Amino acid sequence: MRAKIPLLALLLPLALSAAPASAQPPAQPTERPRPRYMAAMEAELEAMQLSAACEAETATRAHCAFRHRGRTTEREFQIHLVYSDDTDTIYVYVARYLLAPPDAASTPQLMRRLMELNWLLLLGKFEWDGNRGEVRVAMIINTDSNFDRRAFRSVVRNIGAVADRYHGELNRIIAAEDPGDGE
Repeated sequence: MRAKIPLLALLLPLALSAAPASAQPPAQPTERPRPRYMAAMEAELEAMQLSAACEAETATRAHCAFRHRGRTTEREFQIHLVYSDDTDTIYVYVARYLLAPPDAASTPQLMRRLMELNWLLLLGKFEWDGNRGEVRVAMIINTDSNFDRRAFRSVVRNIGAVADRYHGELNRIIAAEDPGDGE
């Protein structure tokens, strides 16, 4: 024997879906998706007592920035952290560490010293943008298997120390007059 389904039970879902939009509850605002390890980065920066400004640029990319004052140079460095789920990396760098225009007399000597330091450094590297003349100190953290809190803290602490340690020497190279210009 066939079960009889009341007509009201069949029509009720149709009636509810045809209700005016004003009768439905308002949509809740949804937060934009955040990159996988962004919350962990923010938590570690807070635990390190660094007042960093962080924001999700896309669902897979985040950016944080904070200031670090060097102990020996007393210079303030702007440190950036760019996290990407696409490359599984956190690119940490000191923005505008130095300026070395390609046509400056001191740039070849500075480049030589930067390459010597890159050979010696265990963590980090110096980078140069030949178009703008910007020199950066940079470090990379891989996040392909996990977010390593110790590695993160080590890099964040050390990038400022490396920047501070070599800034005086490198700045003196830039400021030195070219001995071969005859003036």
